[in-house]
Amino acid sequence: MDLIGSGFLTIFSFVFLISIVVVIHELGHYWAGRVCGVHAEAFSMGFGPTLVSWRDKHGTVWRIASLPLGGYVKFLGDAGAASEPDADKLAQLRAQMGEAADRCYHFKPIWQRAFITAAGPIANFILAIVIFASLVLTLGNRELQPVVGAVVPDSAAAEAGIEVGDRFVSIDGRDVNTFNDIMRMVISGGSSELDVVIERDGSQLPLQIIAQRNTVEDEFGGSRRLPQLGVQAYSDPIIGGVVQDSPADRAGFESGDRIVAVDGVPVRSFQQFSNRIDGPAERVEVEVLRDGDTRIIRTDVGPPGEEAGTTSPAFTRLGLVSTGLMVDYRRFNPIEAVGYGVQQTGAVVSTTVDYVGNIVTGRASPELLNGPLGIATAAGQVAQRSIDGHDNAFNAARSLLINLINLAGVLSVGLGLVNLLPIPILDGGHLVYYAYEAVARRPLSMKAQALGFRVGLVFVLGMMLVATWNDLNYLLGQIF
Repeated sequence: MDLIGSGFLTIFSFVFLISIVVVIHELGHYWAGRVCGVHAEAFSMGFGPTLVSWRDKHGTVWRIASLPLGGYVKFLGDAGAASEPDADKLAQLRAQMGEAADRCYHFKPIWQRAFITAAGPIANFILAIVIFASLVLTLGNRELQPVVGAVVPDSAAAEAGIEVGDRFVSIDGRDVNTFNDIMRMVISGGSSELDVVIERDGSQLPLQIIAQRNTVEDEFGGSRRLPQLGVQAYSDPIIGGVVQDSPADRAGFESGDRIVAVDGVPVRSFQQFSNRIDGPAERVEVEVLRDGDTRIIRTDVGPPGEEAGTTSPAFTRLGLVSTGLMVDYRRFNPIEAVGYGVQQTGAVVSTTVDYVGNIVTGRASPELLNGPLGIATAAGQVAQRSIDGHDNAFNAARSLLINLINLAGVLSVGLGLVNLLPIPILDGGHLVYYAYEAVARRPLSMKAQALGFRVGLVFVLGMMLVATWNDLNYLLGQIF
């Protein structure tokens, strides 16, 4: 795809994601306000000049603005996003509003104001559950099994004694159900020691592992430093295909051959076989099992191809394709799908909380924090990966929609969590103010609220600077 097309795809994907998660967040505030009898003066989808607007029967002005980057809801009496009035200001405001004060947000009981405030993040969590549940209900779920197919030499996994064929059972007491769970838990764990339980030959073995931080390059030319164990997912050592006129084809390999050993050294997975031939040898001796008989095939090994590092050496140097990774496919009924949605949302929450906690304690680097620029980059990459390799526009569009919706679910959880942080400028900060008011039986003073707003603003801007720095470092790494 050319640069213009790629840029348009990135912008479209970013706007699609932000519009969904932010508008749903604000709709959460809006509907909670309606339930509590608070009048919403305006609800805007987007920012900037108004393109279209209308007034509903409740008197709320709905508008679609020219910059589709989220939205906002304005309740009766709102003067700004910083804080609420103190007792004196509230008295003045009630006198000015008269009977309309009964529909003003500021004069509602504490529990109603807290409910309206928390409804935004709650709406984000509900959206994530709905997205995850809907996807598995309609498409089913393909889960990559947490079985080790290869262990990188001198890695954390190698030092801990992990072997090919081991199945991860849990990490730090949390169940591991998929191979992606391993990566997610290791990244959130940072440099802390992980209590890992693996299953080997029917027995469970406890291990302690500290992940190594490695620079990992992706297919887009960027790189990040990530904590890694040094394990690869498992696929059976069975040949799924042979490229015509390749070294393997000329040597006599056939689909269905089970690879037993390379140069006399046994192999237990296709990844292990592939790694064994990725060396200086120009000719190898492969033992295979075919139709119950063992035979030896001697084959030349071609030079590494241009795809080396992103494609299996078995493919680039021999022309062999595996039968695929160990994947379980499962269909869900509606109840199971909702349960899965809740489980996935909880997993994202748990991972994010662990990661932030490890940043605070110094056990994880904040370099994985991303801002709007990073979200846009990720959206564009997901979109690009979705449309590559499809032979028609319908399949490409279908893949793009599915993957963007799934990413919206993850992003929605992140937005909900960020807004619950106890920072005055965010929803979580307002909840802290309400907790104080409930205990002290009076609102916090305007001076204290203003100070809290300034501190919160500085903190949020600081986080944005760190996130933007990370985003720029990644993008510059793609160029230089």
